[in-house]
Amino acid sequence: MMKKILAVMMTLCMMLGMTTVVAEATVSGTWYLVMTGLTVATFELNEDGTCAVMPEMNGTETKLEGTWTQDQDRVSIVVNDQTLPLVLDGENMTFNMEDLAAMGLAQSGLPGAGTDPSILNGLIRISREPGLVTSAEFSAYQADGTLPEGKTKEDMDAAQAQIMSSLMLLMGGAGAQGEQGMAQEQPGPELTVVEDNFFIREGYDETEEGVYLAKVQNDHDAAVTLTEGTLTLLDAEGQEIARSDYFGTTGSLYLEPGEATYVSLMAEVADGSLVKSHTVRLNTILGSGYQPKDTRLEVSAPELKANRIGDYTEWRVSTTFTNTTDQPMTGINAAVAVRDSEGKLIDVVLLGLHGNELAAGSTIILVDGLDSRVANYCAGNGTTPDQTEALAWISE
Repeated sequence: MMKKILAVMMTLCMMLGMTTVVAEATVSGTWYLVMTGLTVATFELNEDGTCAVMPEMNGTETKLEGTWTQDQDRVSIVVNDQTLPLVLDGENMTFNMEDLAAMGLAQSGLPGAGTDPSILNGLIRISREPGLVTSAEFSAYQADGTLPEGKTKEDMDAAQAQIMSSLMLLMGGAGAQGEQGMAQEQPGPELTVVEDNFFIREGYDETEEGVYLAKVQNDHDAAVTLTEGTLTLLDAEGQEIARSDYFGTTGSLYLEPGEATYVSLMAEVADGSLVKSHTVRLNTILGSGYQPKDTRLEVSAPELKANRIGDYTEWRVSTTFTNTTDQPMTGINAAVAVRDSEGKLIDVVLLGLHGNELAAGSTIILVDGLDSRVANYCAGNGTTPDQTEALAWISE
């Protein structure tokens, strides 16, 4: 799965002419090539003019040594007799994807129509800031659930959702460009909030975080896609003290008329801050835009079980899916909403069959555990995880 994802990303990158990336006045140091949230290569530019380029293509890191020079706004990296020209322009820098391919950092040889760079919107960049995770870390997590150091399962699920969403945006944008030029995204209508819940819970390292969970429904006559969510936390004077501009774990973001989904937003609360209120904004567009359409699937009612381990109770959710078609099925996703004993939303768990396919007529049970922060929140409020509801989909 990881190899296919990176291959698609590299192929799409070849459709670009030039793309804008972040730079700083001091060129020496560490830089990262980030594609749809994944760090796929690291550049070490040493002050003595030597450099090392370390790609992590398909989850395997290699090290290429070379040199680099700078002449005013022009920077050149030379590795194995291949030159990567970079052009500084204030705080920006441009590079050509064909030069990356020549250096072995992208695939070449596959034709494609030119893609407007505005599709990218930061999806591909070289910057001082690394991506959400490295491609090796992402591969290991998809393969066997291995967590990178300092990352939790919830962190990785949220990163995975964001990476896949960015990849779909890139794929859809390039495909639309190749066939009919840049499609115009039209702002969509507001979704109906069927139910929601906002609460403050203890995060990791004794921090606090504001959590917003909601079930939203498309009550309009046209299909829409959720594109953006913002959670803003306010103090007693109505001043902003924290903000999050991206979704956490969600269900399908594409909604046909009458369909519902689950969304989550989380914002970390600074030490000493007291949250008195919050605001939420959910943006939609008509249709699917640059993203592929999702097709809903039938799944069984999910189950919630408690497993007592000493003084600790581990909660696990599961749902069963059967491929009733006559063809193998890939890219199966399921989102399970969890409510406490008071009927309030307390978590959204993402389940999926990643990197594998389900044979025709076969059945699979998708299982995962609740994050420890959810169980701790319930324990502190005298409730328990109690109810579940699931939806499933595949992307076309």
